[in-house]
Amino acid sequence: MFDAVTVANFMRINEAVTIPLGPVTILVGENGSGKSSILKAIHWAARCAVLRDSSDRVTLERMDYAPSRDFLHLAHKARLNSEGASPRVAVELISGPDRVSISMNSTRNDAGIKVAIRGALTTTFTASSKITAYIPGLAGLSEAESLLATPVLHRRAASGEGGSVLRHILLGLAITTVAKDSIDKHEELTELGRWVGKIFPGVRFWVKFDRLRDVFIDAKFLTLDMVVGGKKLEQQWKSLEMAGTGFLQVVQIFAYLLHFKPKLLLIDEPDSHLHPGTQERLIRAVEDAAKEFPETQFLLTTHSSNLVRASSAVSQVRWMADGVLRPEKEDQVRQRMGWGALDKDLMLITEDGNLTFMKNILSQWSELARKVLLWPTFGAGSLPRGGAITKIRNELGIAVVIHRDRDFLSDEDKKAFEKKMEYDTHEVPFWMPAGSDIEASFCAPEHLEGVFGIGDAEAKILALDALALVDQNAAEKDFNTAYQSTLGGLDKDSVGMPSKRWRDLGEFGSNTIKGKKLLDAIRQAVTNKFLGTTDVAKLNGLKKITIPTIKMHEDLKKIIETAILAQKKLSPDVRKS
Repeated sequence: MFDAVTVANFMRINEAVTIPLGPVTILVGENGSGKSSILKAIHWAARCAVLRDSSDRVTLERMDYAPSRDFLHLAHKARLNSEGASPRVAVELISGPDRVSISMNSTRNDAGIKVAIRGALTTTFTASSKITAYIPGLAGLSEAESLLATPVLHRRAASGEGGSVLRHILLGLAITTVAKDSIDKHEELTELGRWVGKIFPGVRFWVKFDRLRDVFIDAKFLTLDMVVGGKKLEQQWKSLEMAGTGFLQVVQIFAYLLHFKPKLLLIDEPDSHLHPGTQERLIRAVEDAAKEFPETQFLLTTHSSNLVRASSAVSQVRWMADGVLRPEKEDQVRQRMGWGALDKDLMLITEDGNLTFMKNILSQWSELARKVLLWPTFGAGSLPRGGAITKIRNELGIAVVIHRDRDFLSDEDKKAFEKKMEYDTHEVPFWMPAGSDIEASFCAPEHLEGVFGIGDAEAKILALDALALVDQNAAEKDFNTAYQSTLGGLDKDSVGMPSKRWRDLGEFGSNTIKGKKLLDAIRQAVTNKFLGTTDVAKLNGLKKITIPTIKMHEDLKKIIETAILAQKKLSPDVRKS
């Protein structure tokens, strides 16, 4: 088994990145992080090392796999050339004290690759070696496959053309089973069915190719939902090309495993066409295969938190970001995947269940918004206390900010709430909007101007029209309920009285009405004003009323930036390297 692989100067990878390998290794990270670059580099280097001629050269025509026909530009931000000092694509496989180092640059005429290979494991790279098999994912299955010569078959399989040779692989499994090179009756592939059946229970496969009569390889499959009682088998099964892409990709994984038994099976995003529950069954099946085929190691990439969550200690989870391996411990990476916090710098825990307004507020700062994970608690009563936040920060290595609507609290009331929730002692960044809630800013006349294309005076009149639609008694009752509910459990000597707070905010008006309620009144006022008039087109603004047209909640932006900076000082981000 290999203990680790190192890749340098290839596509997204600049400086050497060493990936520790276990029986199953899962690479996670966002798009463009370098996950696929690792797989492609390993497979390309291994195939070139196997196919090199006596002069250690591989022409493009001989190369059965290349990530691009423009292979001279596969180095990281550089062009491969034949000069001795030029940067080379480098891959090293390590097994205990032994290793094999493969470096590649172009031949003098740029017609191929010059391979330099050294190390104790060099002798394992022969023309018949099955070091790697690569599964980039299927876009579909070819309509038919006529028989190919074995070298052509292996070339296409090595190149990742699973959609054109999968039936050949199945035929190879049948030939091995029956020890005949011609299958004149449909031969069931029970071993393949056993493995694929771990993901799709009850599935069965057959293949047939009579060399004297058949032109194309015939492959059939049957799933439990296709079974019809009382009908012959031939009336129930279907041709393999009728199966879905996700199903076919699973078939390819285990067909390649059983046929090639490679040292490294490289699988790029096997979750991309599978339901979350199926993804979980897949990783468990891969881990079972790693135990039953100890000579094969599995290296796969994924974006699926379901797949990572379902993996066991058999799998090692590694996090790639910006072409480097992140230093976080595996448990932390797994937890961040489970929370959906991978590649996020901050978790914004909000009391709101409807995230529309918060998302639109964050969209004002697009670069910052990419770094923020929104986590709703569906009610202020479910917000975590300071001790729980500290645990989240420590276990996930991520900054945390808490949002709770103000519900008419004064700044002194806010401090008392922070004390009750232990946000002060645990130094938890806590944000309350200036208004009653985050929706209140969307009721400002300045915002209404931009939304409905009206002037300042008309926007202010519109706001007054909306205010007139609100029942004053109901508004005061809502005010008292919200204020008293928020003060519940707080030190009575540290907070105000509802009646005094009502007066301090000017009594009935936009400051004492929930933004949510006032926004509904604005919608109604706008409808009353423009419906059936020559300005009816202004009603289109109702679709945009939740999108900021003015700067909103800039204090939240500052709190988020400060929290991220503070967290990075505790756990420096290696991506700067």
